[in-house]
Amino acid sequence: MSEPSVNQLVTTTLQNYHRTIYDNVTNNNALLALMKRGNRIRVIQGGRTVVCPLAYAEEDFNWYSGVDSLPRDLSETISEAEYAPALAAASITLSGEDLTKNRGREAVLNLLEGKIDNAERTLENNISDGLYSDGGTAKQLVGLQALVADSPATGVVGGIDPATWAFWQNKVQDVTIAGTDPTADYNAVRQGLNTAWLKCTRGRDHPDIILADEALYSAYEFGLQDNQRYSSAGLGELGFTTLKYKGADMVYDSAESGHPGGGYMLNTRYMKFEIYRGRNFQPLNLPDSTPDMDAITRHIAFMGALTMSNRMLQARITVS
Repeated sequence: MSEPSVNQLVTTTLQNYHRTIYDNVTNNNALLALMKRGNRIRVIQGGRTVVCPLAYAEEDFNWYSGVDSLPRDLSETISEAEYAPALAAASITLSGEDLTKNRGREAVLNLLEGKIDNAERTLENNISDGLYSDGGTAKQLVGLQALVADSPATGVVGGIDPATWAFWQNKVQDVTIAGTDPTADYNAVRQGLNTAWLKCTRGRDHPDIILADEALYSAYEFGLQDNQRYSSAGLGELGFTTLKYKGADMVYDSAESGHPGGGYMLNTRYMKFEIYRGRNFQPLNLPDSTPDMDAITRHIAFMGALTMSNRMLQARITVS
């Protein structure tokens, strides 16, 4: 049997490796890791936009008795949000010079492994940045700064104007961290989290993750007893620095991951990461090379959106 060509080696390796890339990218971010465990990362067939049925919308409600007439007027409500998908690709290029220096199957595979690892880290970092984005950068994934905003009554989200529809406004809770008295800072953080928690809780329905920056996380951790500083069995085993707050995991995330500062108190029951079939961190079926370049290139593609069906049970924690 003849030895496979370099193009065949690259194609086969990427096809076999795509599930590993998917797992590593989705496990690299605490929010995605939690959503993955809750089966809230979904592969969809297609569509011009990602349509998300709302978990809350206002309809007519009337108390009545006996044979009182009930209204039949059609209420002006919104039943779904629409999110535009974002597209991205990480490129793997093997130059003719490198391939000449690394002849043979094993040498090419070793070279390719390093390229795939680098592309994987590139995807991890940029998808994480996108999850926190405000949608202000052209073509970028629209993330938490838009979905759970500092100013929840401004900006159209999912095609819905929250200034018109009050049910589409997230909560905002400010916490003062002076940095001069750790005990006072802990008490302020605890009080702020308690207030935000009550705003976002409906019976047994409550937030399940808090994404905190260094100031918020450190101030909260200071006030805990040593035997209370335990990690989530789910997120902790993936390597995330976590604490428990009521029924939620508090996870530290840094500015290097795109976190804008402060925190997010989220109920992921109303969130999904929707990925288009064929763009689930999979290689695109494009030509490997061009006539004017001495190289082989393959592109690992993503297309999808972070969606939310209920903003009113999500909170932005600002720090002043």
